[in-house]
Amino acid sequence: MKINQKFLESILEPLKQTSASASKAIMEVYKAESFNTEIKSDGSPVTEADNKANDIITIALKEITPSIPVVSEETYNPDDKNPNGPYWLVDPLDGTRGFINKDGNFTVNIALIENSKPIFGIIEAPVTSKVWVGSYFKNLDSSGGLNGPLRIVMSKNHQTDIDKKFLDLLASKDIEYSLVAKGSSLKLCALVDDEADIYPRFGPTSEWDIAAGHACLLQQGGRVCQMSSGEPLTYTKDESILNPAFVGFRNTYLKERYLGLISEFYKKLV
Repeated sequence: MKINQKFLESILEPLKQTSASASKAIMEVYKAESFNTEIKSDGSPVTEADNKANDIITIALKEITPSIPVVSEETYNPDDKNPNGPYWLVDPLDGTRGFINKDGNFTVNIALIENSKPIFGIIEAPVTSKVWVGSYFKNLDSSGGLNGPLRIVMSKNHQTDIDKKFLDLLASKDIEYSLVAKGSSLKLCALVDDEADIYPRFGPTSEWDIAAGHACLLQQGGRVCQMSSGEPLTYTKDESILNPAFVGFRNTYLKERYLGLISEFYKKLV
């Protein structure tokens, strides 16, 4: 199967319907007086909304593209081999803590991976029904400087001591900044929507957390780079589903201006 922009456009509507159906199921649980929550082996929470959305998405993807395998957070087995060729990478409910806290910061993430790259992504925010779509094949050239302070998007629920040290570094360099607090893949969506300029992530994430947002950002001319090397973030890693520390940039100008500073800071940490 040849995957190109024409193919992606041919399946876009059923994919949107799939994310909408998953979002509807999530919101039904969200609005309930109570719902079941369990703690997985890695310490992260999972709710009945995660499982319901997972069933909807995996069944739909197998109908839309029967020959493309599906890897989902809720059914992932680390002992399984990585798929050969393209595969769907799904986080049915990204931001479960935001869901449990009822702060609205959670999303449905569906990405298509090929040759270690996120070539397509669709994200839906169930609370607002806003949808983001991005394709590697429609990679736009986006540039331009800053019109004010550097807007840094950071986690609403996971800000760390390292995050604070990074902000201290910016202050010591007389770099004016403002903070944008978002949860889940809404952090990458903030770059896509020009609500933020950079997204530094020092803590652990999994590939399914950011693949769809990465694809959406690529279409807008943004980049996601590994902090240690500055190289593009890749997927389908043999050693782990976890990502290394990375930083997302709204455009290539910001990457060229700030990647060196961020990489140097990170290397001193490790």
